[in-house]
Amino acid sequence: MDGLSVNMDKRTILYLLTAVVLIAAIYMTFTSPAINPGERSLFWSDDEWQNHVDSFRIFYFHVPLAWVSYLAFFLVFVSSIRYLQTSTMKWDVFAASSAEIGTVFCALNLLSGMIWASSAWGGIYWEWTPRLTFQLILFLLYVAYLMLRRAMGSESRARTSAVFGIIAFAAVPMSYLSIKLWTPLLHPDLTSEGGGIDSPIIVYTLLINILAYTLLYISLLTIRMDNERALQESMSSRNP
Repeated sequence: MDGLSVNMDKRTILYLLTAVVLIAAIYMTFTSPAINPGERSLFWSDDEWQNHVDSFRIFYFHVPLAWVSYLAFFLVFVSSIRYLQTSTMKWDVFAASSAEIGTVFCALNLLSGMIWASSAWGGIYWEWTPRLTFQLILFLLYVAYLMLRRAMGSESRARTSAVFGIIAFAAVPMSYLSIKLWTPLLHPDLTSEGGGIDSPIIVYTLLINILAYTLLYISLLTIRMDNERALQESMSSRNP
């Protein structure tokens, strides 16, 4: 009982910390300067230019969403390897939970990128560039992973999902490297010189948002693992 109480206290602290950092991140997002969008077009009015500059604030959401999706899929990769090594169900629960949350964050990353692109590309939401294509493939691979888990019986699901989770991770480095290898002009490379980050407060705001969304991922993971564990126990009791 004492162990359960300690565990609940830790979770309460985690959830409160997540909420506080998220509020701080949102506040900084709308009060800090946006990244430099580049040169102003001669044909833009003052209002159009200001809207264009403000649209680049989505960068504070877009980058952390990508980071968390990569982190979640990396942990799917690691936990899938651990499951194949040990056949311990906790690793399967971890992989399934992390994949589900990572897929949601990946979808939000795609959506935020499309909204950002509509301003940067003059109303065009999508181009079949390698960067966008690889990110879409990454999203679809983990949607397929989740569908595979739901389609298979409990006996073979964990092992097959683990193999799939290991193979699917190959799309993560390809998605990241596509920015530098194929689309440096069509997609902002913020790690390069002149990438638009020209103020320390921009860096601090980005780091706070990355921390906030990482804590949100951890909080959601603890909740989702409890649900997944309960689901697997329920399925095991119905199929002794």
